[in-house]
Amino acid sequence: LCDFGMPILYHGARYNCRVLICDRKVLMIRPKTSMADSGNYRESRYFTAYQPPSTSNSSDSGSGLSSSSAYEQFQLPNAWQENFGQKIAPFGTLSLQCANGVTIGCESCEELWTPQSAHINLSLGGVEVIGNGSGSHHELRKLHARLELMISATRKCGGVYLYANQRGCDGGRLYFDGCAMIVCNGQVLAQAKQFDLQDVQTIVATIDLDDVRGYRASIPSFGIQVAQMTNKASKLLVSCDVIADSRKTGDGTVLTPSEEIQLKYHTPEEECCLGPACWLWDFLRRCGAAGFFLPLSGGADSSSVATIVGCMTKMVTKA
Repeated sequence: LCDFGMPILYHGARYNCRVLICDRKVLMIRPKTSMADSGNYRESRYFTAYQPPSTSNSSDSGSGLSSSSAYEQFQLPNAWQENFGQKIAPFGTLSLQCANGVTIGCESCEELWTPQSAHINLSLGGVEVIGNGSGSHHELRKLHARLELMISATRKCGGVYLYANQRGCDGGRLYFDGCAMIVCNGQVLAQAKQFDLQDVQTIVATIDLDDVRGYRASIPSFGIQVAQMTNKASKLLVSCDVIADSRKTGDGTVLTPSEEIQLKYHTPEEECCLGPACWLWDFLRRCGAAGFFLPLSGGADSSSVATIVGCMTKMVTKA
């Protein structure tokens, strides 16, 4: 199962969407419902926050959707229809239910930070695995805030949270510091590097979803709020199984669940040096320049810049 982020033009409005694809089929398109407009972000300049329709317009009674939520149908581009034979895809605030019962949902970036986060309704609606494709830039000690949100979300509601963040310089003054994470039931199982020169770093973890189900069943207040929900997250039934049922691999290796890891935090001094150093290198290689011209006055500013450039050169030579 692949989760892609892309802009979608639908009924004349631009939406920032997650597109979930498996075996060359678009399973669902999930538009973002909360825009990032604070600080350095102006997302509403380019996208519209999606508002789900109040009633279902689907006539397919076998779609697997609950009657309390609605979704729409998106007509896929002609090129997709010609190459893969699929004409339409579900569009809305959906989650997926696989043939083996595993439920998967997603939220995007800012939705993790909002008071009424999407993962709350997803978790209370039975979704076990939640993905988040994010574009969160580096600020001093911001990683602490991200981790607190994900740990708190999965500790209260249980579940698996898969967090992927953009890494690098995007041609502007911001640096996106990556640090993808896998969190389960309030425990961090895998963490990518926060500052690195590689565009992509992949992390993996082995998780027993029975641990999620048992964790949720052990919280009486969670069950009460599930029973009280009147508008549960829509689930779309799909025939594919994207999560293995067996505890053994093809070569007979027995899989054991990953254990909680020791979190890696940089000191404030390291962040002040490594963040700008990574930005300098990414900007340099993207623009195709031969190097930097560094005038030295002997003051604090030029000395700091020289230190950051020195850090950059060390990271490049070690890479």
